Amino acid sequence: MKNIKHLSLALLALTIFTVYSCKKDRIEKKQVNEYQSPNDYLDSKKQQEQEFIINGPSNDTLQGNQGTRVYGAKNCLQNSTGDTIDYPFTIKLVELYTPKDMIYYQIPTVAAGNILETDGEIRLRAFKGTEELTLKPSCPYAIEMPNAAPKNYMNIFYGSTGTIVDWTDSQVAFGTNAYGYIGSPTTLGWINCDKTIGTGTGHTLTFTSSTDNLQNVAIFIYFTGIKGVMQVYNMTSGLIPDGSNVKIVMIAVNSSGDLYTYKETRTVTSSSTIDVELTAISDADLTNHLDNL
Repeated sequence: MKNIKHLSLALLALTIFTVYSCKKDRIEKKQVNEYQSPNDYLDSKKQQEQEFIINGPSNDTLQGNQGTRVYGAKNCLQNSTGDTIDYPFTIKLVELYTPKDMIYYQIPTVAAGNILETDGEIRLRAFKGTEELTLKPSCPYAIEMPNAAPKNYMNIFYGSTGTIVDWTDSQVAFGTNAYGYIGSPTTLGWINCDKTIGTGTGHTLTFTSSTDNLQNVAIFIYFTGIKGVMQVYNMTSGLIPDGSNVKIVMIAVNSSGDLYTYKETRTVTSSSTIDVELTAISDADLTNHLDNL
């Protein structure tokens, strides 16, 4: 009987300890804030693709609402069989000249992991009906990109297609004139006015949080002075050149559609892990912050 009594007391003590430990674990495991994909919000804010119907030679020249000028002729376009098309055809244009618009469109300025200095990105496409057209060899379209103080070292970069746009240097320079930049891209699609800044070396920033699940949070790093934008995937940035002055912007949307953000300005001189806590922000205040990067 004495042994049974001792055993019962031991079991009771073990049960109390287990219950206490479970309650303690539940208390200590802090609930983190969850977010949904911000893509719908970002898409609602991005520059819309403009469409121009080209009915004849008299309106082959066009100008976008951000100032991009496109000079092209029907005879430079071909369909999938290599044949010249007839009028009418459609030109579609997206213009991204500010860091805000590059962030909303989620089109960063990175080439093979290296940050780019940029003075603007455009997407230029041509269609005959629903068929996307290409340029004939040695028959480029001319473009002008507005800039009050164009630089004499910017090249034409082409963007790859896919979920994440990567950029490739064409090794062809943009010219400059009183309007800004002038160039002759030999392919349609994403076109960027850039210079490579990164050299394949640098530091990384890793993001973590004890208060927020960052899985669905859009994370951007803006490089001040060069207008470069890097998007962070899987919580760790690409290579950031030593001494870069950057502004970090996070955008999150909860299940109720409320906006949250994290903002920080820093000079990157070493690889670091940043513990962040998102705070609520209005759409107007977030827009104003992006306008003033």
